[in-house]
Amino acid sequence: MVGSRVVAVEAAPVRLRERIRPADWERSIKGATLTALERRGKYMIAKGERAAAVFHLGMSGRMVVRRPAEPREPHTHLVLSFDHGLEVRFIDPRRFGVAVVVSLSRLEGYPALARLGPDPVDGDVEGALQTARVSRSPIRSVLLDQRVLAGVGNIYANEALARAGISPLRRANAISARRISDLARALRDVLNEALEAGGTTLRDGGFVDAEGDGGYFAVKLAVYDREGEPCPRCGAAIVRRIRTGRSAYFCPRCQR
Repeated sequence: MVGSRVVAVEAAPVRLRERIRPADWERSIKGATLTALERRGKYMIAKGERAAAVFHLGMSGRMVVRRPAEPREPHTHLVLSFDHGLEVRFIDPRRFGVAVVVSLSRLEGYPALARLGPDPVDGDVEGALQTARVSRSPIRSVLLDQRVLAGVGNIYANEALARAGISPLRRANAISARRISDLARALRDVLNEALEAGGTTLRDGGFVDAEGDGGYFAVKLAVYDREGEPCPRCGAAIVRRIRTGRSAYFCPRCQR
């Protein structure tokens, strides 16, 4: 997409996490050539000459590349047509995502980006976690706090904790500095392996990439979505607990 020009925009004025404003897309993105694509945590930033398109997929969002003649999926809220003849479509059934236009001068101060912590792939993961070790919150909640580390989701938080042998329910301030170091390494390893595998597509088939292909990291999941199945390390049954509306999966024997 970098170097391609947006020749047409179709934007529906629907309210996602923030409202899509068609006038902003027409004024600042239509006619723009994309100069860069960046990722910050779970946000994707497509920069043009004057403004940037900022996207977040939320819980159910997808961005797909299609030919114009292909039927549009339900809940397609935004379509960007490019000079190479393809379209990028933003789809979000549950409307928890983001698709907004931000001027380049305001981009660094855009609140959703400004409050993000370091990137867990190439940032100071251990430093961020050691700093957060004073928290009395469960360590899984710390990992999911985007102000601590930007971009960690529930699947990868559970898997990293499993590799490090730490219970997701243990308070952060009850974990030693050495074990936090182990967790930092495990988290980076899990994320890099998941990226290499194209992400994680679970049994519901909810996640696909821009061409409609699933990710294959699901075959390596040790605990997530495996309630009642044997732990691959010790054979004990994986348990599931609901905390703050999200499922925590762990081995009660291996993870302390």
